[in-house]
Amino acid sequence: MIRFLIKKIKQKGLRAVIILGFLRIKHFFRMIRKGYGFKESVKTCLGIIKPVEYDVLIREKEAKVLHPEGLEYEPLVSVIIPVYNIEDRFLRPCLDSCMAQTYRNFEVCVSDDNSSLESVRKTLEEYEAKYENFHVVYRKENGRISENTNSAMSIAKGEFIALVDDDDLLEPYSLLEMVRFLNEHPDTDMIYSDEDMLSEDGKYRHDPKFKPDWSPDTFFSIMYTCHLCVIRKSLVEQVGGFDKSADGAQDYDLIMKISELTDRIGHVPQVLYHWREISGSTALDMSAKSYLKEATERLKISAMERRGHKGHLEWCPLKEVVQCYAVYDTEPSDKVSIVIPSKDNYKVLKRCIESIFTVPTGVDFEVIVVDNGSSDKNRAKIEPLLEQHGCKYVYEPLKFNFSRMCNIGASNASGNIILFLNDDIKVQGDGWLSRMAGHAKLSHVGAVGCKLYYPKGRMIQHCGVVNTAVGPGHAFYGIEDVAIVMYGGRNLLPYNFSVVTGAALMVETEKFKEAGGFDETLPVAYNDVALCFSLLEKGYRNVLRPDVALIHYESVSRGVDEQDDEKNRRRAREMDHLYEMHPSMKGYDPCFNPNFKNDNADFRYE
Repeated sequence: MIRFLIKKIKQKGLRAVIILGFLRIKHFFRMIRKGYGFKESVKTCLGIIKPVEYDVLIREKEAKVLHPEGLEYEPLVSVIIPVYNIEDRFLRPCLDSCMAQTYRNFEVCVSDDNSSLESVRKTLEEYEAKYENFHVVYRKENGRISENTNSAMSIAKGEFIALVDDDDLLEPYSLLEMVRFLNEHPDTDMIYSDEDMLSEDGKYRHDPKFKPDWSPDTFFSIMYTCHLCVIRKSLVEQVGGFDKSADGAQDYDLIMKISELTDRIGHVPQVLYHWREISGSTALDMSAKSYLKEATERLKISAMERRGHKGHLEWCPLKEVVQCYAVYDTEPSDKVSIVIPSKDNYKVLKRCIESIFTVPTGVDFEVIVVDNGSSDKNRAKIEPLLEQHGCKYVYEPLKFNFSRMCNIGASNASGNIILFLNDDIKVQGDGWLSRMAGHAKLSHVGAVGCKLYYPKGRMIQHCGVVNTAVGPGHAFYGIEDVAIVMYGGRNLLPYNFSVVTGAALMVETEKFKEAGGFDETLPVAYNDVALCFSLLEKGYRNVLRPDVALIHYESVSRGVDEQDDEKNRRRAREMDHLYEMHPSMKGYDPCFNPNFKNDNADFRYE
């Protein structure tokens, strides 16, 4: 072992070896959390054994996929490839993968950005002579990525364009599967697929990017659509093609603009694109191109200005996630009505109320406590507490029905925004309320939730809800949220989730009414899920803001359901009722890729 360490230090340096050791320790704990055994985790992190590889699993799965034949609609697709000083060992496999498409109505349009590497022109001329549907434009001066891509587009005749980098690979059926989607959804303007990473030598696939269906708030946080991306060419022309001022983030800028013209954006949940890792490329390390951060920031500021959204950008606190996200402003006229259902929980309610009035909210608010029948003794303590803080107190004895209590609170609200908050929540973080409210006011947004921690630490209780095959489940439940990047940064960046918990759920008052409020036939469980489903069905998007993290003393109010058989039976009945009311949502979640294991909410793939 000592000889091994000395050898590694000579090869990589002491600092690199220390970092490598730290990363392996992190990987060990990650494996333990995912259920691997102790010995297997140790051996894997030391490099003694390898777990079953994604590369093997995905190839087995792909071999079973049946691809379509005889499609009725076969539009011409122009594959756009900007080329510049790329070595033959990367360029040829890329071009071969494009020319080997089983979908036949396509062309490949290449622009060479005045490469100084002689092999580039020689190779392109060879392919141009060999294939009738292979076209090249040779630029006389270097214009960088955007102008080079625009040059390739200038010779494209297709109804749709497909964007491919000059060192990446397609599957033979990639275009076929994208056109299959167009046959099923002919009014689609843009489609993207899942993708994975390819080792530099082209032998090893890993790190899959299993994406959600179109999620605009997720997209504003992170450029997740990437490749393969097929876009209606007329829309690309309408926005003026690629903007050279966005070089480094030109695809992000383009699709940001296109998404402002259309929401007919589709997703094919198959890995149809392989993004090759080459030293110095963003495929290997996003921070490898320093100007990327500046370009990303500029395009997001421009998008907010075009959309009339006031606010500012903040960069993710973890350097591993090189992304910035929007914090939207509220208006002076905005008012949030905080509705808190409670009964006989004076100490719990007191902690909640005092935290609300201690921590700066950043927006005007009122507090409405709905009490469904506290004892006279507790009521005598609750009333002075609420009077001291200027809160409304609605006392209406009735059998416990969380939905009914929330609806009563909403009917007494004077704010244009409502936050439904459990009495066992303790708020923290300056401006926590305004961060949620600014996002809730966006016209396309329905419910807004936040991250919830268990007390005495940063163990996650809620970080979005996934509608799995076995029912709704909290994402990343029970994981310590300390210097860890959950799948795609979902614990760090605002993401669209189909459901956010009713323990801290915000929605504009008019949207709440439009969705029909809380369903009172669900008195205890899944009423928050039903409300989020109703908002989805109305065309709104629900959002999680993990930059707001509150403390949740979960189940203080009514005990732990899992410990009571009758409560479990009641929850099962209510879940059945939930899907009777929303049958299209059973086993389906547009924000959760079907390639993930669908019996848990932790974004693990099969």
